[in-house]
Amino acid sequence: MSVRDDRDSETAGSKGHAMRALLGVTNSVAVVLGSGFCTLIGMLPLVLVLVFMQSPEYYPACILACVLSAPGLAALFAVFRDHPGLASSSTAIRFHVLETLEEEGRRLPDWIARPYVDQSVTSGFFTYYFKAYARLAVRSWMAWLPLGIIAFALVYDLQIAAAVSWGGLLWPLIVVCLALLVQTAFVSLVLVVEYPKAVIRRLLVNALLLSVRRFYMLLVSILALAGYVWGLLRSPILVALLGTGLIWYLIWAAARWQAQPFFLQMAKESRDPVIESMYRQGSGSPSFSPLSDYRQ
Repeated sequence: MSVRDDRDSETAGSKGHAMRALLGVTNSVAVVLGSGFCTLIGMLPLVLVLVFMQSPEYYPACILACVLSAPGLAALFAVFRDHPGLASSSTAIRFHVLETLEEEGRRLPDWIARPYVDQSVTSGFFTYYFKAYARLAVRSWMAWLPLGIIAFALVYDLQIAAAVSWGGLLWPLIVVCLALLVQTAFVSLVLVVEYPKAVIRRLLVNALLLSVRRFYMLLVSILALAGYVWGLLRSPILVALLGTGLIWYLIWAAARWQAQPFFLQMAKESRDPVIESMYRQGSGSPSFSPLSDYRQ
């Protein structure tokens, strides 16, 4: 082969890599934008409340709408977890583990959720989103209902504190509790998506522990939500359609990173090297509940 042929093949190879990279970015953008649009439908109760009930005195309706909208957010987290179009390394590892198990004549343990999206998909999302919605609806409602009750109690305490002269001293504590509660809600949905047979009580306890253990990720969620609200006030339709998926992707990434040590600890307790390899990007901690807590 001549030097010119070598150069031509290198040029063709570079163009091929560039094209694949461009397609990868395009697919990722399409998934994030499309999934964000689906989320507006899946979280319709919350969308309607925020549009038509903007007064703070309607906070009980807002909390109820959040609970009812939990499956919409859980389905989005499921798509983010497994969609090949996002080119996530954890997704690639998960599918590789599934292939390894199939070659060995085994299946993924039933306490770990099987992929919510097919491996062959590149940019499709509508069907998989609503299938995940139906699959996760009941458990996400069960997880968020007690959190909604606690949120109502905390906001009501804020009202009481505002009515007394010394109540201002309690405000920082209550606000911090509310912020941790919100992050606990996000982490709980990550666990709901990951563990289809988890006992809800244990799931919520571990979600709280994970939120506190890596509490600084709460800042990512707060900044993302604050930026989202600011954008909605400026241009509600444009930001809702184009920014919803991106904002929730950031929040999901923060919550999943908080849960990563727990994933690895659970995998270690399974004593299966193949399962451990699926979560090898995290770091374990012996303080979490054993695997038996996640089997009904």
